[in-house]
Amino acid sequence: MTSPVLIGDATLDPAVLVDSLVPDLIDGLRDDLLPAFGVRSYRCFRVITTWTGKEAGEGQVTYDTAELRPQPRVMVWDGMRFVQAMCGIRELGEVRLSEISLTYTEAQLTGRGAGLGRNQEQFIGITDAHGQGTEARLFGMTAPAFVDREKTMGWMLYLRVVDGAPSWAP
Repeated sequence: MTSPVLIGDATLDPAVLVDSLVPDLIDGLRDDLLPAFGVRSYRCFRVITTWTGKEAGEGQVTYDTAELRPQPRVMVWDGMRFVQAMCGIRELGEVRLSEISLTYTEAQLTGRGAGLGRNQEQFIGITDAHGQGTEARLFGMTAPAFVDREKTMGWMLYLRVVDGAPSWAP
């Protein structure tokens, strides 16, 4: 399924070596080679939920999704797992995304400073990339976004699964 791709708004400085390599070399190679090798198991999306009411959670919800490209690396951090709760089985766990393009701004990835309304929330959606039927899940931030210009040459996001999130699909 084709989804719109989130276009980065970051201001990169061509006089800085890392910045000059991001669009064509770093992102270009990641976007061309990783999907061809099939090593990225998940597709990641910026998902903005908009509710028809005055506050988030009130009324009907719609989704504005845009794919993060090249595909970020998704790593289980604190073990996704099921736990027995008084209301039934709950899904818990945290994941870490790395190698997210430096062309994105923090506001694009986290929603902070993005001018969202009181009836809107921003999440990261993660879904299957290669036909294994992995359920689409929404994740919220557990820590501030971090720029890693030394090891992964990209943003790092720390996420926790949103329990009871409404179903969405890209």
